[in-house]
Amino acid sequence: MRQEPTKRDTQEQLLISKWLNEIGLEHSLEEELEPYWADIYVHDLKLVIELDGPSHMKKRDDARDMFLIKNYHVSIWRIKNKTVKVSYKAEFEKELMRIVEEYSA
Repeated sequence: MRQEPTKRDTQEQLLISKWLNEIGLEHSLEEELEPYWADIYVHDLKLVIELDGPSHMKKRDDARDMFLIKNYHVSIWRIKNKTVKVSYKAEFEKELMRIVEEYSA
């Protein structure tokens, strides 16, 4: 579990991590879920947040997501990198609260 940023973390990962810290949710950057790595993993929610840049391919990502869901029993939340800006914070928090409510149900 790694919470400290490294040079390979994207600005989008760091911004989402900052928001999760402000909310008080324990998470890690680049969590290993063998044979894959999750961009961000929120432990209490068993939530993988994937930030999709231009190199993501839907068919490959769908297969990867299904593997993680089946083998790690996680939820996957994909967010496009271009969406993650300071102005997205309220929408991010709203969607996260929806996920928390769904997880708690």
